[in-house]
Amino acid sequence: MIYFLFLNHPKEELYRVSPEKEKRARRYFSGADTIDSQVEIRGERYRVIIDYGVFSAMTNFDCFNCRDACCGDAPSKFDYTTRKLIFENLDKYDELTKNLSILEELDYDRENIKESILEDDLMLPEEHVGEEVELCTCAFRPDNSTTLCAIHSVCLDKGMGASEILDHKPLICNLWPIEILAEDDLSVLYITLPDDFTNGFTIEDYYNKACINMNYGVSASFKRINPEGFKEQDYRPLIVSYEDTIKNSFGEKCYEDIKKKLIEEELVSTEEFCLEDQQLTKRY
Repeated sequence: MIYFLFLNHPKEELYRVSPEKEKRARRYFSGADTIDSQVEIRGERYRVIIDYGVFSAMTNFDCFNCRDACCGDAPSKFDYTTRKLIFENLDKYDELTKNLSILEELDYDRENIKESILEDDLMLPEEHVGEEVELCTCAFRPDNSTTLCAIHSVCLDKGMGASEILDHKPLICNLWPIEILAEDDLSVLYITLPDDFTNGFTIEDYYNKACINMNYGVSASFKRINPEGFKEQDYRPLIVSYEDTIKNSFGEKCYEDIKKKLIEEELVSTEEFCLEDQQLTKRY
């Protein structure tokens, strides 16, 4: 098995699921309540086994009030759509990330920098990734605390809606922390979320992610590094928090299939589908 969302990671070995984790994943999905469906991801159709119950998990994707550096590294090689957006908005990109200024201090000229944005995997010469430029090469900090995404911010400045924003960002960034495992030949994808039951085979650690672990989000441990913490009343089911993301990443039918099943089994109520403003289109 492989981690589907890591297939385009610059560290190619990360996509491989270890034999022990594969065993745990197969054991889990053989006993879990699932939906067998079809999704279309970036123009390709796949058969999927959806661990639909996790979409009722309570979530709060309030990146503005979290100091965790979830954008800790560059999780994907950037495609042409992203490169074109950045290339056409170099001044704003540099204002946010300081990447161009850093390279100019290292004696790169502007033409070399433009060439790197168009050709290098991470839009930056490899020798400076993780060195002079820490975190993801598109991460930035608007102050001395939270970490945000420059691609996302440029999209908002351009007046883009949810669908356009998602089209310009790497798939793994859009869907995080949703995880997708797959057969080696991509004949079947398995969609889930880190939680108490899946933590043994997912990449992310459920226990220290306040956005998907409400108990941790309201705890003193989280408040030690995020003094305001998260408020319990701000948590919403994943299917609600990520409505736009699920529809645009997996297709409208997939979203409706999951929603219908969750309501049928009373894992969520129809009253919960009233979120006015998705985090995706909020501004810092």
